[in-house]
Amino acid sequence: MWKGVRERYAQTHPSLATTEQFISYACDQAVADATKYDHITLDYSIGSLKQVDAILGRVHENYLKNPSSISVRGLSAEYGAYVGEVICRNEGNAYWTRDSDVAGQKSYPLHWNAGESYPLAWCARRITDGDEDSIWFKYSVLKDPNWKQHLSGLVAKSKR
Repeated sequence: MWKGVRERYAQTHPSLATTEQFISYACDQAVADATKYDHITLDYSIGSLKQVDAILGRVHENYLKNPSSISVRGLSAEYGAYVGEVICRNEGNAYWTRDSDVAGQKSYPLHWNAGESYPLAWCARRITDGDEDSIWFKYSVLKDPNWKQHLSGLVAKSKR
């Protein structure tokens, strides 16, 4: 009997011992979720980040109506893993780690473009804050190698 219970538990609660296993599992969940609820096929292309932004926009609308009905942590882990994996597959030299000196344990930073990015946190903020935290915008800004110079120029102009 206990063997059957353990097997059923393992099916619904997979053991994710490595960062790669966690990211892979979460990505699979995001792809399945997008297909089931939004009839969108996520294909790991850069363009699919716009689709994720739209999906999370819909989730944000539901969050505004009833915050307790949305698993922000679960959905942001799934879609954040997917966003990061899109970047890994399409941009050179991007890789995941489990922990960050800045954000702490299990923050799953993506090391990319000479810095750390936090796609799981991006998605959480997209769900809770809406359009102002666009996934597509964040990716576009970080993709630009001169984004720090552009940002410092904008800050300087705003102080005038």
